[in-house]
Amino acid sequence: MGTIRFDIPYPPTKKGKSAFCRRFGLNAYYSGKHWAQRKKDADELHALTLVALKQARVRRGMVRGPVSITFAWDDGLDIDNHAAIAKAVVDALKGYLLPDDDHRWYRQVIHRLWDGGCIRVEVTEL
Repeated sequence: MGTIRFDIPYPPTKKGKSAFCRRFGLNAYYSGKHWAQRKKDADELHALTLVALKQARVRRGMVRGPVSITFAWDDGLDIDNHAAIAKAVVDALKGYLLPDDDHRWYRQVIHRLWDGGCIRVEVTEL
């Protein structure tokens, strides 16, 4: 498999991107977001991830061994404020690329900042 790379777009406007960050950033969860809204958020992030995989022509198929997943963020949030988004993306990969997100299949996560204009996700078999 090597590395699978795909991009999840942010909303196209500065205002939309700001609203995305307020909605999905970890601070929203710390502020006591209701479970029903968290479920809606997760469903939307799962859908965005699946669309991004299809647009990148990533075919459905399980990895053969454990993976590392690298996230590259370009949204102005602090690097540690992306945990909820990353969790939803990884959950969307279950059944598409990953058999599960437990320690047998998902061993490492890397977060970095970049200026690519989207969320870059790289899944690399270890």
